[in-house]
Amino acid sequence: MNNNEIIIRPFEESDRKTLQNVLKKEASYTVKHNGGGSEKKKECLCYMYSDYYFDYEPQNVLVAVHKGTPCGFILGSTDYKLFVSKMKEIYVPKILKNSKIWGLFHKICVAVNKKQDKKGGVAFHINIDQNYQGKKIGTRLMAAMAELMAKAGKKYMYLVTENKKTVGYAFYSKLGFKVTKHYPGGSLMMVKEI
Repeated sequence: MNNNEIIIRPFEESDRKTLQNVLKKEASYTVKHNGGGSEKKKECLCYMYSDYYFDYEPQNVLVAVHKGTPCGFILGSTDYKLFVSKMKEIYVPKILKNSKIWGLFHKICVAVNKKQDKKGGVAFHINIDQNYQGKKIGTRLMAAMAELMAKAGKKYMYLVTENKKTVGYAFYSKLGFKVTKHYPGGSLMMVKEI
């Protein structure tokens, strides 16, 4: 497979299940807990990092596709008022039912997102199926998302990563993201202007 065989396109509803499976399989939280995480925690990942975006802002979801099969995605929100409202109303309560700790964590994330989004930032989430990692798909998805967010009037992209020892930290640093904040426990906020 070469990189030319991968296309980046907007989300289609038929992508939902495949992308949720990529998320459940690849998100670092799942990998770390109990050899792959419980089904409840895998559902929490979808509540946190896919369902809202697929349901309310599908125009801000980009998908990497190889031979007709989605193999990765990136998403972000350009409507922080809608994001905060729907997270509080629908998704945080679902998360809290499955995991009190993750529910509290996500409440904090929503508050951080609200503050950053008011300043012109956009939080994003990206996942690539492990069989496609190392093929520059993440770099292409990031570039496409930066272009989409710039057209939407966003000034910068940001994320919180677990620490400097992660693959994600190395990837984002290579793309020009800079650490702007340190959190207790080692997590870091990274930002890149677009």
